Amino acid sequence: MRHEFLIAALDVLHRHCKGDDNGKKANNPNHCNCIIDQIFTGGLQSDVTCQVCHGVSTTIDPFWDISLDLPGSSTPFWPLSPGSDGSVVNGESHMSGTTTLTDCLRRFTRPEHLGSSAKIKCSGCHSYQESTKQLTMKKLPIVACFHLKRFEHSAKLRRKITTYVSFPLELDMTPFMASSKESRMNGQYQQPADSLNNDNKYSLFAVVNHQGTLESGHYTSFIRQHKDQWFKCDDAIITKATIKDVLDSEGYLLFYHKQFLEYE
Repeated sequence: MRHEFLIAALDVLHRHCKGDDNGKKANNPNHCNCIIDQIFTGGLQSDVTCQVCHGVSTTIDPFWDISLDLPGSSTPFWPLSPGSDGSVVNGESHMSGTTTLTDCLRRFTRPEHLGSSAKIKCSGCHSYQESTKQLTMKKLPIVACFHLKRFEHSAKLRRKITTYVSFPLELDMTPFMASSKESRMNGQYQQPADSLNNDNKYSLFAVVNHQGTLESGHYTSFIRQHKDQWFKCDDAIITKATIKDVLDSEGYLLFYHKQFLEYE
């Protein structure tokens, strides 16, 4: 799978770049300043809220990519956004019944009730209580990679999910930031006043696609060279592509880069 290859390649480069550094610092990704972490590492915030005392336990973990569930998988999918009437949401043309990348991100960052079978010991109650968990972005990477989970493996099922997902040329990650969490109500995002924050805006620059089945298939990619100038890479064959070709493709790995960079 290309996703596993991507993570393995980043890991090899990460370990090679950071060196040993005599242990502690090298083994802590939060202190690594190698080029892989500078470009690809973001911070994912997990907030677990006790349903009795409403105390919140927060952890922040590094990530290189975000894996997103799709409609059609065995995992129940969150309802589509209210904009499913043909409107434009986050730069995506949202036709009726079409799932968008924003839908997938909205599902990824929705509050999830963990249930009675997954009680967590609350530091406030000093006992095991039911809780909810919510993921948000604490820190965004320079390059954001979104992995659409098209290959499903379970004890009962092995298959590829071919659901079309609309993805935009430009993406605003503001709705999914930890700082925007207070603007969420019952899982629905309400546009914040600071939605013009350019720090959270991204542009699409590469798409990896898979043709075929779970057992056999072929990978191709679209790469942007300059603004609105795209090429399709199919092994040794490289041809010009249109923006429509890119946006109409099935999409497996989506790569976005920040539109604006701050230099220290």
